[in-house]
Amino acid sequence: MKKKVIKKSVNKVTTKKCYPFVWLILALVFGGIVGYITHYTVVNWNGFFVTCPDGVRPDKNGCCAGEVYTDAGDGWMVCCPNGGDNCFPPMK
Repeated sequence: MKKKVIKKSVNKVTTKKCYPFVWLILALVFGGIVGYITHYTVVNWNGFFVTCPDGVRPDKNGCCAGEVYTDAGDGWMVCCPNGGDNCFPPMK
């Protein structure tokens, strides 16, 4: 007659597997988001803070109130005060 072998259960501590590729994907996504925000901020930095002397932001051409967006020739566009010839490059 065979003897029955009784297996005793042992408490085993199991840990969840850490998948390195998941961390890599999360790092790439997070880095992409931070990179996009940084790039957008650097490219548009002047647009955030440039204001005219009256405290208002310039129009879409970069001229303040009372200035006219004018062709100076050779493809140069400038802002000139109404009735004046003190022209200067647009603020952009």
